Amino acid sequence: MRPRLSAGILLLSACGLGFGLPTVAHAQESGSVEGSVHDAETGAPLVGAEVFVRELGIEARSSAEGVFLLDGLPPGTHAILVRMSGYADESHSVEVAAGDVAGVQVVLGRTAVHLEELVVTGTAFSDSPVEAPYSVAVAGRRTMQEQGSPTAVDFFRNLASSAGVLGDRQGWYSTLPASAVSEASASVNLRGIGPSRTLVLLNGRRQVYVPVRLAGGRFVDVNAFPAIAVERVEVVKEGASAVYGSDAVAGVVNFLTRKGFEGAEMSASHEWYAGSGESQVGGIWGKRLGEGAHAVLSAEAALSQVLAPESRDWALRGFVKDAGAWSYTGNPGAFLFPRLTGDESKEEFSAALQDAQFGGWGGVFVDPQCEAFGGHVENETCRFRYQPWDNLLQETRHLRVFGELNGELSTGTRYHAEALWADAATPGWITTPSFPPISPYNGAQIIEPGHPGRQEFCRVHGASAGFASTESCLDDDWYFYGRLVGNTGPGRTLDRGTGTQRFSTSLTRDLGEPGSALESLEAAVGYSRSTGNWNLPAEYAYRKFLAFRGFGGPDCGVEVVADSDSPSGMALGNLNGAAPGEGACMYYNPFSNANQSSVQPGAQYVDQDNPDYVSALANSTELLDWINEEVNLDNAAKLMVGDLMVRGSMPAGLGRYALGYQFRRLAVSGDPNEPGDLSKNPCPVLGDQSCVERPEPSPSPLATTPTVTIRPCTASSPRRRWTSATASTPRSRPTSSRTVR
Repeated sequence: MRPRLSAGILLLSACGLGFGLPTVAHAQESGSVEGSVHDAETGAPLVGAEVFVRELGIEARSSAEGVFLLDGLPPGTHAILVRMSGYADESHSVEVAAGDVAGVQVVLGRTAVHLEELVVTGTAFSDSPVEAPYSVAVAGRRTMQEQGSPTAVDFFRNLASSAGVLGDRQGWYSTLPASAVSEASASVNLRGIGPSRTLVLLNGRRQVYVPVRLAGGRFVDVNAFPAIAVERVEVVKEGASAVYGSDAVAGVVNFLTRKGFEGAEMSASHEWYAGSGESQVGGIWGKRLGEGAHAVLSAEAALSQVLAPESRDWALRGFVKDAGAWSYTGNPGAFLFPRLTGDESKEEFSAALQDAQFGGWGGVFVDPQCEAFGGHVENETCRFRYQPWDNLLQETRHLRVFGELNGELSTGTRYHAEALWADAATPGWITTPSFPPISPYNGAQIIEPGHPGRQEFCRVHGASAGFASTESCLDDDWYFYGRLVGNTGPGRTLDRGTGTQRFSTSLTRDLGEPGSALESLEAAVGYSRSTGNWNLPAEYAYRKFLAFRGFGGPDCGVEVVADSDSPSGMALGNLNGAAPGEGACMYYNPFSNANQSSVQPGAQYVDQDNPDYVSALANSTELLDWINEEVNLDNAAKLMVGDLMVRGSMPAGLGRYALGYQFRRLAVSGDPNEPGDLSKNPCPVLGDQSCVERPEPSPSPLATTPTVTIRPCTASSPRRRWTSATASTPRSRPTSSRTVR
């Protein structure tokens, strides 16, 4: 039995050797270093010392007994570096033999840790963050680079205490009023309370807010700070309103710059993803100027490319009820034919049009080419998907320059001066081809029987629309329920821009030794300014009024006058010999026979032409440009801040004190262009003031501020004859959920 057992053992050993040969060979080719780390003064073992061979990337940490092991070292002489905070670095050369373990003992001597400056955000004293009554997070340049956060926006997106950061796409979804903030701006929103509740400082000093007035309050644009100039970011993640004021309810963010930098440094980055990308390049230079001054200058440029929704399969969604992304009002649209006598009041007239759309007197039909152009038929309307004109990312361009000068005027007197200039642009900001009419039931969008687009429609589609004959299709007046331009596009574009300037200086004087009653005096003054524009494409109501009646175009010459008896306050004025649709006068055609093709992704008429298209009935670019307009508000915000702070210690070691005074003055202004100036043009007819209701004098002698009510400034039609034999009776409108865009 024993020979068989021996044979079995030999077989297993051979198998083991066969599979283990590579491991044994590797062990014979390398060696190890085992050692210990101790304190030079006390001899106690040091825990957590870093031990590494730099050129090989092999490292270890000392255990609770101060022992470490470096394994897998090739034979030869290696430099072993030992490092621990609070101790001087030690380097040892160790000879390592193949398959052997070399020993080494390291003794570290204590050394002071030198810091250029210690700044604690959130208090007037430089206390330990451990003893502070609030949580302070500090992230330096190295930390931000390791996180892959080259910009402030990226950093705060990754910060757990930050929520709802603005940056990149703002548009309709992030701000109120809609699109008020440029996509080039970015904010900090600690604890999700809102960016206006987070105080943002630059080198401990306040910075001006964005100038536009927002429902949630203004905030500081952190995209104005060059990332290459930032040394670290300190975040007080809890409320600090007791120190800074009500705008620090959510916390404080302090950007500290690289004031001690010397030499020159360049950085460049490019982030690429399918369909778009972001590039950034920056440089910083620092140098001592004589004995008592140090200057640092940095500059940065950044570019973000457009990311269109078509590049992502999840961005363009089909119609889902109550899910958004589809407007209730489109083009192709719907057509109302109410029963009217012409004697209705303005209120009865509007109610009759609503009744016609939602099942009352009269009727409604949707353009039969709605879905072929990419719309969605929903009973009484043709819905329109506006997502293709909402870019996921807009193109943005940034230029940022920052400089600072630090030094001493004399012993115990230090100064600091800094300047910032930043410019950002969003060229080609895009939005939908048109917006829905403000008041679709006021009669402005009338379609008379003589309208050439209607005559062609009745010839081709009168029967499918439910009319007994072409003649009955041309009875009475119709009203268009839809927008000026829809699925045929193109989207409307505007240029947007923001600018930031800042100058701040401070002077600090040591008045006594630390612990004395009067230690130091600090005075500072700063000025910062932010500019920008809030613009949106718009439409002239009175020009739509004219175009639906055949008097559109810049050279037609027909006038519009105010008429308080009409539903919209407008009526045709002097025709000056013009006739509808003749000469320089043009009709606006709301029917699908005006459109050759669609640009709505996935629509039938993207790849083929509309068979109903008649080129002579198309709406010219000249006519649409004449109707369209831009409303613009140029904003500016200016912040002046003055600080005075005295620090010292109270007698008998009772504590320390800080007495300070701060003066702040924020001035905000807005300058609208003429179409957007309600003080000049509050009503549909330019220069008319009749739609503004003046309040009755208040009987109370204490009333000092009158209230002015402005009626809706919408296009409408004058009273017209109605051929229907029965009067319209206003009815209650059925409930209908609509997303208006």
